[in-house]
Amino acid sequence: MNTRPDRDGDEQLRLLDAAWEEAARYWQDEVARQFAADHWTPLAQHARAYLEALRALMDMLENAERDTDF
Repeated sequence: MNTRPDRDGDEQLRLLDAAWEEAARYWQDEVARQFAADHWTPLAQHARAYLEALRALMDMLENAERDTDF
């Protein structure tokens, strides 16, 4: 089976989201809020933007490969 890095990345990000949600259930002080605002939220946003760009690139490459097959 041929896997795509964008789909693998989506799965990994889902796992990280779940881990953060679990940690956030127990870590609820000011340091946690600061960590979320300064680190986790920007990281998750950048990762989602990267995966969306990767998805577009992978789609374009697949289309190009299909269009150039003889």
